[in-house]
Amino acid sequence: MSVFFMFLLFVLNIFTIFAIIVLYLRQNSLSQLEKDQKAIIGEMEQLMSGYLMEMKEDNETLVKAFTNSVAMNHEYGQKSQEHGSIKETMEDKEVKQ
Repeated sequence: MSVFFMFLLFVLNIFTIFAIIVLYLRQNSLSQLEKDQKAIIGEMEQLMSGYLMEMKEDNETLVKAFTNSVAMNHEYGQKSQEHGSIKETMEDKEVKQ
């Protein structure tokens, strides 16, 4: 009977050692996966910040182009008004003559 218990104890020890090895490997793979995810998250944050900076620069150039366009249109409008008023005065002079 003691031989049976010793055999059973030996089998249980082998089983526990095998279980410990499997759990250790799972824990290492989980920690490695966690490290990989952190690296991927950091890389994604860098990409997003770069993309946002690029969008900000594009928006700033668009705003500058728009303000320049509005200023040029306003300036053109003033010149055309001046040109129109010069034409009116010349026409008035011709009519009077």
